[in-house]
Amino acid sequence: MEFAFEVEILARVKHKNLLSLRGYCAEGRERLIVYDYMPNMSLQSHLHGQHSEEYLLGWNRRMKIAIGSAEGILYLHQQATPNIIHRDIKGSNVLLDSDFQARVADFGFAKLVPDGATHVTTKVKGTLGYLAPEYAMLGKANKSCDVFSFGILLLELASGRKPIEKVSSTVKRPIYDWALPLVCEKKFSELVDPRLNGKYLEEELKRIVLVAMICAQSEPEKRPTMLDVVELLKGKSKEKISQIENSEMFRNTPNGKYNGGASMAEDISDLISAEKELKHDLEENSGR
Repeated sequence: MEFAFEVEILARVKHKNLLSLRGYCAEGRERLIVYDYMPNMSLQSHLHGQHSEEYLLGWNRRMKIAIGSAEGILYLHQQATPNIIHRDIKGSNVLLDSDFQARVADFGFAKLVPDGATHVTTKVKGTLGYLAPEYAMLGKANKSCDVFSFGILLLELASGRKPIEKVSSTVKRPIYDWALPLVCEKKFSELVDPRLNGKYLEEELKRIVLVAMICAQSEPEKRPTMLDVVELLKGKSKEKISQIENSEMFRNTPNGKYNGGASMAEDISDLISAEKELKHDLEENSGR
Protein backbone atom coordinates (compact mmCIF):
# COMPACT_ATOMS: atom_id res chain seq x y z
CA MET A 1 0.00 0.00 0.00
CA GLU A 2 2.79 2.44 0.94
CA PHE A 3 4.58 1.60 -2.33
CA ALA A 4 1.54 2.44 -4.46
CA PHE A 5 0.94 5.63 -2.49
CA GLU A 6 4.57 6.76 -2.86
CA VAL A 7 4.41 6.21 -6.62
CA GLU A 8 1.19 8.27 -6.74
CA ILE A 9 2.79 11.11 -4.76
CA LEU A 10 5.95 11.09 -6.89
CA ALA A 11 3.86 11.23 -10.04
CA ARG A 12 2.03 14.30 -8.70
CA VAL A 13 4.98 16.46 -7.63
CA LYS A 14 7.24 18.39 -9.99
CA HIS A 15 9.78 20.72 -8.39
CA LYS A 16 13.54 21.22 -8.64
CA ASN A 17 13.94 20.45 -4.94
CA LEU A 18 11.90 17.24 -4.93
CA LEU A 19 13.18 13.88 -6.12
CA SER A 20 11.77 12.98 -9.53
CA LEU A 21 10.15 9.68 -10.47
CA ARG A 22 11.69 7.99 -13.52
CA GLY A 23 9.74 4.76 -13.40
CA TYR A 24 8.64 1.85 -11.23
CA CYS A 25 8.21 -1.91 -11.26
CA ALA A 26 5.46 -3.88 -9.50
CA GLU A 27 5.76 -7.46 -10.69
CA GLY A 28 4.89 -10.33 -8.39
CA ARG A 29 6.51 -9.51 -5.05
CA GLU A 30 9.08 -7.20 -6.58
CA ARG A 31 8.66 -3.48 -5.86
CA LEU A 32 11.10 -1.01 -7.38
CA ILE A 33 11.03 2.78 -7.73
CA VAL A 34 13.48 4.43 -10.14
CA TYR A 35 14.67 7.94 -9.23
CA ASP A 36 17.21 10.37 -10.60
CA TYR A 37 20.72 9.36 -9.59
CA MET A 38 22.05 11.43 -6.68
CA PRO A 39 25.88 11.25 -6.78
CA ASN A 40 26.37 13.12 -3.50
CA MET A 41 24.00 10.83 -1.62
CA SER A 42 22.23 12.38 1.37
CA LEU A 43 22.70 15.23 3.83
CA GLN A 44 22.86 12.59 6.56
CA SER A 45 25.89 10.96 4.91
CA HIS A 46 27.76 14.29 4.86
CA LEU A 47 26.96 15.25 8.44
CA HIS A 48 27.20 11.90 10.22
CA GLY A 49 27.90 9.13 7.72
CA GLN A 50 30.53 7.92 5.28
CA HIS A 51 31.16 11.36 3.73
CA SER A 52 31.50 13.20 7.06
CA GLU A 53 35.18 12.32 7.47
CA GLU A 54 36.37 12.50 3.88
CA TYR A 55 34.47 15.58 2.70
CA LEU A 56 33.53 18.70 4.63
CA LEU A 57 30.23 20.29 3.71
CA GLY A 58 31.09 24.00 3.51
CA TRP A 59 28.88 26.79 4.82
CA ASN A 60 27.73 28.08 1.42
CA ARG A 61 26.52 24.63 0.48
CA ARG A 62 24.77 24.24 3.84
CA MET A 63 22.82 27.45 3.22
CA LYS A 64 21.97 26.31 -0.31
CA ILE A 65 20.70 22.99 1.06
CA ALA A 66 18.66 24.73 3.78
CA ILE A 67 16.91 27.05 1.32
CA GLY A 68 16.45 24.38 -1.37
CA SER A 69 14.90 21.80 0.95
CA ALA A 70 12.65 24.51 2.44
CA GLU A 71 11.42 25.41 -1.04
CA GLY A 72 10.69 21.76 -1.77
CA ILE A 73 8.61 21.40 1.39
CA LEU A 74 6.85 24.69 0.65
CA TYR A 75 5.80 23.27 -2.72
CA LEU A 76 4.30 20.22 -0.98
CA HIS A 77 2.43 22.39 1.53
CA GLN A 78 1.05 25.07 -0.76
CA GLN A 79 1.40 24.27 -4.45
CA ALA A 80 0.80 20.52 -4.74
CA THR A 81 -2.86 19.60 -5.39
CA PRO A 82 -4.03 18.49 -2.93
CA ASN A 83 -1.47 19.73 -0.40
CA ILE A 84 0.90 17.11 1.00
CA ILE A 85 2.34 16.54 4.49
CA HIS A 86 5.66 14.70 4.20
CA ARG A 87 5.79 13.33 7.80
CA ASP A 88 9.43 12.19 7.63
CA ILE A 89 11.65 15.23 7.08
CA LYS A 90 15.20 14.28 8.13
CA GLY A 91 18.78 14.32 6.89
CA SER A 92 18.65 10.95 5.14
CA ASN A 93 15.60 12.11 3.16
CA VAL A 94 17.36 15.18 1.79
CA LEU A 95 19.37 13.92 -1.18
CA LEU A 96 22.07 15.90 -2.98
CA ASP A 97 22.61 16.03 -6.73
CA SER A 98 25.89 16.69 -8.54
CA ASP A 99 25.63 20.43 -7.75
CA PHE A 100 24.66 19.80 -4.10
CA GLN A 101 21.14 20.96 -4.80
CA ALA A 102 18.77 19.53 -2.22
CA ARG A 103 16.10 17.05 -3.31
CA VAL A 104 13.54 16.09 -0.66
CA ALA A 105 12.81 12.37 -1.03
CA ASP A 106 10.92 9.37 0.40
CA PHE A 107 7.17 9.97 0.32
CA GLY A 108 6.23 6.60 1.79
CA PHE A 109 4.77 8.22 4.92
CA ALA A 110 3.27 11.25 3.17
CA LYS A 111 -0.38 12.22 3.57
CA LEU A 112 -2.67 14.14 1.22
CA VAL A 113 -4.53 16.98 2.91
CA PRO A 114 -8.18 17.28 1.79
CA ASP A 115 -9.35 20.78 0.90
CA GLY A 116 -10.41 22.66 4.01
CA ALA A 117 -8.88 20.15 6.44
CA THR A 118 -6.60 21.48 9.22
CA HIS A 119 -5.03 18.12 10.05
CA VAL A 120 -5.08 14.41 9.31
CA THR A 121 -5.48 11.92 12.16
CA THR A 122 -3.24 8.94 11.50
CA LYS A 123 -0.94 6.35 13.04
CA VAL A 124 2.35 7.91 14.11
CA LYS A 125 5.08 7.52 11.51
CA GLY A 126 8.45 9.20 11.38
CA THR A 127 11.86 9.22 13.01
CA LEU A 128 12.92 9.71 16.61
CA GLY A 129 14.27 13.21 17.19
CA TYR A 130 12.27 14.81 14.38
CA LEU A 131 8.72 14.10 15.56
CA ALA A 132 6.64 17.09 16.65
CA PRO A 133 5.46 16.41 20.24
CA GLU A 134 1.75 16.90 19.51
CA TYR A 135 1.97 14.49 16.58
CA ALA A 136 3.89 11.86 18.57
CA MET A 137 1.35 12.00 21.38
CA LEU A 138 -1.96 12.52 19.54
CA GLY A 139 -1.34 11.27 16.00
CA LYS A 140 -2.66 14.51 14.48
CA ALA A 141 -0.51 15.36 11.49
CA ASN A 142 -0.57 18.80 9.90
CA LYS A 143 1.84 21.05 8.07
CA SER A 144 3.32 22.40 11.31
CA CYS A 145 4.61 18.88 12.05
CA ASP A 146 6.81 19.13 8.95
CA VAL A 147 7.87 22.62 10.07
CA PHE A 148 8.98 21.20 13.43
CA SER A 149 10.99 18.44 11.73
CA PHE A 150 12.58 20.98 9.41
CA GLY A 151 13.60 23.12 12.39
CA ILE A 152 15.46 20.15 13.87
CA LEU A 153 17.07 19.55 10.48
CA LEU A 154 18.27 23.18 10.35
CA LEU A 155 19.89 22.89 13.78
CA GLU A 156 21.56 19.69 12.65
CA LEU A 157 22.79 21.37 9.48
CA ALA A 158 24.24 24.38 11.32
CA SER A 159 25.80 22.52 14.25
CA GLY A 160 26.78 19.17 12.77
CA ARG A 161 25.16 17.49 15.81
CA LYS A 162 22.63 14.67 15.78
CA PRO A 163 18.97 15.35 16.65
CA ILE A 164 19.35 13.48 19.95
CA GLU A 165 22.63 12.94 21.76
CA LYS A 166 23.42 10.70 24.71
CA VAL A 167 24.44 12.82 27.72
CA SER A 168 24.74 9.92 30.17
CA SER A 169 23.69 6.29 30.43
CA THR A 170 20.17 7.37 31.40
CA VAL A 171 19.72 10.84 29.85
CA LYS A 172 19.32 11.78 26.20
CA ARG A 173 19.22 15.41 25.15
CA PRO A 174 17.35 16.76 22.11
CA ILE A 175 19.33 19.19 19.97
CA TYR A 176 16.75 21.93 20.67
CA ASP A 177 17.36 21.70 24.43
CA TRP A 178 21.11 21.99 23.83
CA ALA A 179 20.71 25.01 21.54
CA LEU A 180 18.13 27.03 23.50
CA PRO A 181 20.39 28.26 26.37
CA LEU A 182 23.09 29.28 23.86
CA VAL A 183 20.58 31.22 21.76
CA CYS A 184 19.21 32.95 24.87
CA GLU A 185 22.77 34.00 25.75
CA LYS A 186 23.41 35.01 22.11
CA LYS A 187 26.36 32.60 21.91
CA PHE A 188 25.76 31.76 18.26
CA SER A 189 29.42 30.98 17.59
CA GLU A 190 29.14 28.05 20.02
CA LEU A 191 26.32 26.58 17.96
CA VAL A 192 28.19 26.26 14.67
CA ASP A 193 29.81 23.02 13.48
CA PRO A 194 33.42 23.19 14.75
CA ARG A 195 34.60 21.35 11.63
CA LEU A 196 34.00 24.57 9.68
CA ASN A 197 36.91 26.21 11.56
CA GLY A 198 35.17 29.57 11.65
CA LYS A 199 34.50 29.64 7.89
CA TYR A 200 30.91 30.83 7.93
CA LEU A 201 28.94 34.07 7.80
CA GLU A 202 27.77 35.21 11.23
CA GLU A 203 24.61 36.84 9.91
CA GLU A 204 23.59 33.67 8.04
CA LEU A 205 24.38 31.48 11.05
CA LYS A 206 22.18 33.63 13.28
CA ARG A 207 19.44 33.55 10.66
CA ILE A 208 19.44 29.77 10.22
CA VAL A 209 19.57 29.12 14.00
CA LEU A 210 16.76 31.55 14.85
CA VAL A 211 14.55 30.15 12.11
CA ALA A 212 15.30 26.64 13.36
CA MET A 213 14.31 27.56 16.91
CA ILE A 214 10.94 29.08 16.02
CA CYS A 215 10.20 26.09 13.77
CA ALA A 216 10.98 23.57 16.53
CA GLN A 217 9.16 25.25 19.40
CA SER A 218 6.67 23.04 21.20
CA GLU A 219 3.54 25.14 20.54
CA PRO A 220 2.44 24.32 16.97
CA GLU A 221 0.35 27.47 16.63
CA LYS A 222 3.48 29.60 17.14
CA ARG A 223 5.50 27.93 14.39
CA PRO A 224 5.92 29.77 11.08
CA THR A 225 4.63 28.48 7.76
CA MET A 226 7.12 27.15 5.22
CA LEU A 227 6.55 30.32 3.18
CA ASP A 228 7.73 32.35 6.19
CA VAL A 229 10.69 29.98 6.58
CA VAL A 230 11.83 30.38 2.98
CA GLU A 231 11.61 34.18 3.13
CA LEU A 232 13.49 34.32 6.45
CA LEU A 233 16.26 31.98 5.28
CA LYS A 234 16.73 34.09 2.16
CA GLY A 235 17.23 37.15 4.38
CA LYS A 236 14.33 39.09 2.91
CA SER A 237 13.49 40.74 6.23
CA LYS A 238 16.27 41.68 8.66
CA GLU A 239 13.62 43.36 10.79
CA LYS A 240 11.76 40.07 11.31
CA ILE A 241 15.00 38.29 12.26
CA SER A 242 15.70 41.03 14.81
CA GLN A 243 12.18 40.66 16.22
CA ILE A 244 12.66 36.90 16.56
CA GLU A 245 16.03 37.32 18.29
CA ASN A 246 14.51 39.72 20.83
CA SER A 247 11.28 37.80 21.32
CA GLU A 248 10.04 36.51 24.67
CA MET A 249 11.14 32.92 24.03
CA PHE A 250 14.82 33.94 24.09
CA ARG A 251 14.78 36.43 26.97
CA ASN A 252 15.37 34.00 29.82
CA THR A 253 17.98 31.27 29.87
CA PRO A 254 16.24 27.98 30.72
CA ASN A 255 17.03 26.85 34.26
CA GLY A 256 19.17 23.76 34.45
CA LYS A 257 19.69 23.79 30.69
CA TYR A 258 19.30 20.23 29.43
CA ASN A 259 18.88 18.54 32.84
CA GLY A 260 16.11 20.80 34.03
CA GLY A 261 13.71 18.15 35.34
CA ALA A 262 11.65 15.08 34.67
CA SER A 263 9.44 16.56 31.95
CA MET A 264 12.16 16.35 29.31
CA ALA A 265 12.92 12.74 30.22
CA GLU A 266 9.23 11.90 29.99
CA ASP A 267 8.96 13.56 26.58
CA ILE A 268 11.97 11.58 25.33
CA SER A 269 10.45 8.40 26.72
CA ASP A 270 7.23 9.11 24.82
CA LEU A 271 9.17 9.64 21.59
CA ILE A 272 11.24 6.50 22.09
CA SER A 273 8.04 4.52 22.63
CA ALA A 274 6.64 5.96 19.40
CA GLU A 275 9.81 4.98 17.57
CA LYS A 276 9.71 1.42 18.93
CA GLU A 277 6.13 1.08 17.76
CA LEU A 278 7.13 2.43 14.35
CA LYS A 279 9.98 -0.09 14.02
CA HIS A 280 7.64 -2.91 15.03
CA ASP A 281 5.13 -1.87 12.35
CA LEU A 282 7.85 -1.74 9.71
CA GLU A 283 9.15 -5.18 10.67
CA GLU A 284 5.63 -6.60 10.45
CA ASN A 285 5.08 -5.03 7.03
CA SER A 286 8.40 -6.30 5.68
CA GLY A 287 7.54 -9.82 6.78
CA ARG A 288 4.28 -9.93 4.85
